[in-house]
Amino acid sequence: MNTGTFVLFIGIGSLMVILIFVTIFTRREGKVAKKVGRVDILADELDRHKRDNYHLKAELKRINSMNNLFFASMIRLTARLNPEQIVKETAGLISNYLEANELAVFLYDEKGKRLNIVAERGLNDNWIPKIVYKLGDGKVGLSAEKRLPIGRREFDFLGTKKEPYDVFDPDVCYPLIYQDKLFGVIAICRASEFEEREKNLLGVVSTMTAVALNNTRSFESISFSASTDPLTKLFNIGYFKDRLQEELNRARRFQHSVSVTIIDLDKFKDFNDSLGHQAGDQLLIKLAKVFKDHFEDTDTIARYGGDEFVIMCPEIKKQDAARIVSNLLHDLEMYDFGRDFGDKITFSAGISSFPDDGSTVSELVKSADDALYEAKGLGRNTVRIHYPKVEKI
Repeated sequence: MNTGTFVLFIGIGSLMVILIFVTIFTRREGKVAKKVGRVDILADELDRHKRDNYHLKAELKRINSMNNLFFASMIRLTARLNPEQIVKETAGLISNYLEANELAVFLYDEKGKRLNIVAERGLNDNWIPKIVYKLGDGKVGLSAEKRLPIGRREFDFLGTKKEPYDVFDPDVCYPLIYQDKLFGVIAICRASEFEEREKNLLGVVSTMTAVALNNTRSFESISFSASTDPLTKLFNIGYFKDRLQEELNRARRFQHSVSVTIIDLDKFKDFNDSLGHQAGDQLLIKLAKVFKDHFEDTDTIARYGGDEFVIMCPEIKKQDAARIVSNLLHDLEMYDFGRDFGDKITFSAGISSFPDDGSTVSELVKSADDALYEAKGLGRNTVRIHYPKVEKI
């Protein structure tokens, strides 16, 4: 072997040794890199789990807190002995735990066979006294009649009538029942569907409310709450119409008159806007007391709407009723409601009577309402009597 060949072999051998070392070193570096990559991934995963655990602990704490508050509310509910307090506690409890646009708790007036709002959230004040259901009417009436929770699907399947009020169309209604005795209905409107958990909560609340109402052991107190306006403690329109119907039956028998007066406060919206709704509520409460003092015990006074009242006076002609109401208007101008209520309080009123202006409840109320509309057109702060229009021949 000559020297050149020997040198070539030595070069090739050295190159192979270098390649072997490079390969071994590269593999080691790759393994180390893989190990480092795996450690980083595991560290990231561990951090993610830590964050998830933190959020889970926070959510669990929130749920436990809500559960504690919920059960505390349930204890308060069952401790109430007044039907009005019970349903107000129920309305507050539901509004705290469910996102509801509107909700109303109705009590069942067994004598009148109707359901009246006793507690609510989010409803228009003008309509609250007027929203009255009979058994079978709308989802509220159907839930009471069938003693079942009624949603839109159930109503489409079981309902035979349309919803009676455009201003209130509940998404779900739960009856208040204890031992097959009907006490009322919870009705809720909201944008989203109810989850199973929320339905279970509603079931528990409705059952406990019925138990609490049953524990009052007083049918009279429940009937009174179901027939009165929660704010003013005057009668509601459902009770008023029943009393007016009873008096009309008696008037036909004994040939006497019955007068109906609708009173509407002047510029009450401006009053609310300037002083706030709480001041408006206080004014309505004070006015209710004034009305009670002014009319006789035999008369029936009811809250007809937000700022409207309706009065039925048996054995009184509309001319005599107009003098009574005019005296009330005059006295009201001099009545001191306190500095908080600003300017003097006035109203407009329309009066009708049986048999001159109608023979049914709806006819008399419409005639009085027409006279009221005329009083407003004359500039308010006045009383008008309804006179039937004489048709030209």
